[in-house]
Amino acid sequence: MKRTLGNCWVHNMKLRITILLLFILTGSWGIAQTTFKSIDKALLAQATGIEVEHLDLSKKKLDSIPVEVRGLTGLKTLTLDKNKITEIPFWVRELENLELLSVERNLLEEFPTVVLELSKLKILKLGDNLINEIPLDIDKLENLERLVMWSNVVRLFPASLSDMKSLSYLDLLYNDMTQEEQRMLKNLLPKVYIELSDPCTCDFED
Repeated sequence: MKRTLGNCWVHNMKLRITILLLFILTGSWGIAQTTFKSIDKALLAQATGIEVEHLDLSKKKLDSIPVEVRGLTGLKTLTLDKNKITEIPFWVRELENLELLSVERNLLEEFPTVVLELSKLKILKLGDNLINEIPLDIDKLENLERLVMWSNVVRLFPASLSDMKSLSYLDLLYNDMTQEEQRMLKNLLPKVYIELSDPCTCDFED
């Protein structure tokens, strides 16, 4: 009986210490939905047994994703908005639990094909970059529900988009498209809600 009470006391003390540490690191008493905004605090939390599922490194003046993120394999959401990131490293494929990846307002010039290996991804946000096409094998993202690519220079839309059974939302605002291109895209994806700006009347050079 004494041993049982002692074990309960130890368990309760560990829980209290964990919650206190979590508050010190994040300013929040919640555990399940805590979003870490520092890679150092996220790593410290993981080292003490706290599960790190959400990381937001927005507005950190990053020109690349910190390699330390590679060890946070339990991440479900990773936000990297408003930085100067030019590419997504190969090791991002190891973050196999990711459900949301946001790299908006950066300097990506190509669609990061490495994300096509993230089979659990549901939301991909690449708005306000310099991407000019969506890859042919985009349909590898079988669970993707929302693809956000506003304010890019996308002109090529593969037919494989129509094979994405989970896709329900596509944001293409501020991508210059003619009325005919918009019509073709809507016909290709009749069940997808597509955000589009007014069609342009300009001529494009091939």
